[in-house]
Amino acid sequence: MFVPISQTGMDVAEFPPKCTSQSNPSVPEPATRTSILVKYYHRYLSDGDTPRLIVAIARRFLPSTLQRLLTDGGVQERRAAALAIGLLGDNSDVSFLGPLLRSNDRRLRLVADDSLRAIAAREGSAEQRQILERVIRYNECGHYANAIELASGVIDSTGGTAEFFHQRSLALFQLDSLDSAVADCLQVLKLNTYHYAAMVGLGHCYLERRDLVKSLHWFRQALDVYPDLEPVRMQIRRLQRDIQEL
Repeated sequence: MFVPISQTGMDVAEFPPKCTSQSNPSVPEPATRTSILVKYYHRYLSDGDTPRLIVAIARRFLPSTLQRLLTDGGVQERRAAALAIGLLGDNSDVSFLGPLLRSNDRRLRLVADDSLRAIAAREGSAEQRQILERVIRYNECGHYANAIELASGVIDSTGGTAEFFHQRSLALFQLDSLDSAVADCLQVLKLNTYHYAAMVGLGHCYLERRDLVKSLHWFRQALDVYPDLEPVRMQIRRLQRDIQEL
């Protein structure tokens, strides 16, 4: 089976306008902002109060500040920034979060993965998100033809999002429409180059076709993006043995 991306719907608070005053005492200096972000992060780990965290971060931090901390901050700052972006960010943040999926810090990898899922779940209009939830339920219940029909309606009328193509690829795979499933997986990767689930999907499609070399390639690509995919790592080992025995 493919590895689906889960839905994690959240309310989104808007970032405040940038303050241009250099002397405003209410605007923290960079070092202070960093310590405040880490403080918010640890408080959230203790109380799990998502709305409180969203409001606090939205009032004090610009998107550019959070993006900078992802690359320039210390361990705690990077974790906190990745969590914050997951709560408040959008598709423009994917290119900042994606590389963190292979960070040496395992907790940061997990936070980045959760944040990418949260951003994906917020993509599109409210109506599209509701439809996507129905498509996911259809797939979970094995109603693959319904999932394809519903996803295709959105894709044909609006162009769709990465998750609509991904969910449709899951259903197409189950109905043995492998060429169409491959096409949808490739479209997902055009929209989100870090969508490792689509890479896993391609690995399964080519495995069904008995194209072991291409299957191995895509499983390796998925593991390269996100090294925590242990089932994929095991699949790679099996494929390597099978290819050597040919």
